[in-house]
Amino acid sequence: MKFDRTFKSGESFTWEGNRFTVDWMPGQTEFGCCVRGKIDGKLVAFTGDNIFANAADPAQDGHEAVVAHNSAIFEEGYIYGAEYLQKLQPDLIVGGHSFVMDRPKQLIERYHDWAVRIRDAYRGLSAEQNYEYMFDPYWVRADPYRVTCKSGGEAEVTLYIRNFKPQAQKHRIELHTPEGIVVEPSVVDGQVNAKAIVTVPVRMMVQSGSKDGIRLVAMDITLDGKRYGELFDFVVNVMR
Repeated sequence: MKFDRTFKSGESFTWEGNRFTVDWMPGQTEFGCCVRGKIDGKLVAFTGDNIFANAADPAQDGHEAVVAHNSAIFEEGYIYGAEYLQKLQPDLIVGGHSFVMDRPKQLIERYHDWAVRIRDAYRGLSAEQNYEYMFDPYWVRADPYRVTCKSGGEAEVTLYIRNFKPQAQKHRIELHTPEGIVVEPSVVDGQVNAKAIVTVPVRMMVQSGSKDGIRLVAMDITLDGKRYGELFDFVVNVMR
């Protein structure tokens, strides 16, 4: 995909005489943004699918959906987005699908309160001290998730291993491969510092003569001596 221009959070541009700024604003997904600018003297925030509501209805709190598979940890998602809007104080919010919210100050407060409550609810449901391990499907992930490789060929994926804890954690990850696929290393042992992410390159080889088709490489996870099992995987598309 070709991009004419990309923006970092806080960068601005001019369009049809109006000056706009692009900010990272997660919520429904980690990858959300807000485009803000003055139009007819009002500060307008275009927030995408992060917030929908009738601002005049006190029963509505603005949340659209909780989708863990959108990489939407609350502290890095809805809570962050709500705190961003609290600081921004827009006069008008334009959500996705042309949903317009006028004078949204009280709505933003309700939106923030909901985000904190739903985070606390997930904490209460979690068997882990850090709820993210039961909520986030990406605390171990492979990039790219889907790999295409010819029979007899090689490819590389990068494992991302995240620690949500306030102290270092040790991990052991066994890569369980199907017949015809070999990975090096097949076992990843290591440590991640507190609140950090490490990356580990993994070399994958498809043996000659392997049939075309989709294969699954499972990742069997052990953290600090506790085995979680095959929670994560990545896909290999074998082609001749």
